[in-house]
Amino acid sequence: MSDMTLNRYKSVETVVGAVINGLFSLFFVFLIFGGLDVVPMQGDSGLFIDSIPQGLAIGFMGAFFPSFLTRKRIRNGQLHINGESGHTSWLPSHPVLRALVFAVFGAALSLSFFALLTFAVNIEALAFSTAAVVKTIWGICLGGLVAAITIRLALNDYAHKV
Repeated sequence: MSDMTLNRYKSVETVVGAVINGLFSLFFVFLIFGGLDVVPMQGDSGLFIDSIPQGLAIGFMGAFFPSFLTRKRIRNGQLHINGESGHTSWLPSHPVLRALVFAVFGAALSLSFFALLTFAVNIEALAFSTAAVVKTIWGICLGGLVAAITIRLALNDYAHKV
């Protein structure tokens, strides 16, 4: 596969991961916080605590599907990798195990971001609409980041195992 086509694959899959995670984030904001005029940052029903499952889900699903699909496409001959880098990552090669690593990464990054908003910026609550925008944008950013990283790792790691 040419570098141009491979770069397009990376870009498209990254955008897909970002958009899907943004939409899921928006859906869950309505599911969990729908009906509230103001969403607290702290407490059991606050955005700070809610950031943990959001990060876990985005990390896991954002890593699993790109890893699984890229590995499958390489094995089926749909993706051909020209030139090998000569090394693989330290991450587990199985998509589920790899996704578990990214789930922890996603949760830690998400918790850090919402801790920054809650404690460093000292935000106590957000209007529902603002909370929906923040959670959606965060889902897009984290989903895109996880997808971009895992696609690049999968292209390199799985090309060596075929």
